[in-house]
Amino acid sequence: MDLEEAGAWLESPGLDKIPLRGNCSLGRSPKSAVVLESPKASRRHAIINLQNVGEFWLIDLGSSNGTFLNKRRVHQPVRLCDMDQITVGDVPFIFRQPEEVTSELRTTIAQQTIRETANIPVWLLVADIENFTPLSRSMVSDKLALLVGSWVAACKTIVEEHHGEIDKYLGDGFLAYWHDDEKGVENVAAGLAQLKPLQKTEPRFRLVLHYGLVSSGGLRSMGEESLIGKEVIFVFRMEKLAGSLGIHLLASAAAQAKLGSAMSFQTAGSHQLKGFEGSFEFFKG
Repeated sequence: MDLEEAGAWLESPGLDKIPLRGNCSLGRSPKSAVVLESPKASRRHAIINLQNVGEFWLIDLGSSNGTFLNKRRVHQPVRLCDMDQITVGDVPFIFRQPEEVTSELRTTIAQQTIRETANIPVWLLVADIENFTPLSRSMVSDKLALLVGSWVAACKTIVEEHHGEIDKYLGDGFLAYWHDDEKGVENVAAGLAQLKPLQKTEPRFRLVLHYGLVSSGGLRSMGEESLIGKEVIFVFRMEKLAGSLGIHLLASAAAQAKLGSAMSFQTAGSHQLKGFEGSFEFFKG
């Protein structure tokens, strides 16, 4: 299979086939990639995001009338499969990705990605909802969908308003990043300053911040820019550590040093991370 054929699209009655490349927004807003005229659609209703290699994820943005996947309301980011039925407001779509992304194709894409990437310094931020499983069991589906969707939308707005981007949506969180440009410290500090008050409301969530070199690039024909490398693994290991320590904002020594006086931190001690040799200093904010 040619790499150009490894795409996906949406089908809907009365509409042309809608190819999916990268991040596809759906809603009544004229800025949406797919503009919906239905009064049951919110202005910023949902997005379909391409991440990793050939994975398309459906994310509701706290819409009033919900986003449905195979007739069930979406209450957290969920991966799509070929022939899935999506309803946004009352507008039906069929997700199509007929060609399976095989392990051989993943290897080919990875090899091309390596050739196209360059190590660049970035800020990495992981946000993760605390105790999501018991939370999901304690709430009815509609309320959970509105709660999580509104949280995702609020965090996404804050990150993007401060010139960051969300690289991956997870089942109960996301990975965001900022490039280390001349305003990097200012943007990250301002973004965190707005995210921290949200941690005192529902849903409660953790934040972990790291700074380091990553490989960035991806397969342009699939509309993707993906972050890879040991520093990405490091920040996800940090999230597990933050959960075990009960820390709501955990920063690596590299991030704390880079931020300098822009934010105040206290030492969180020296800890080991699975898969990494030695101990590392961490800080809590």
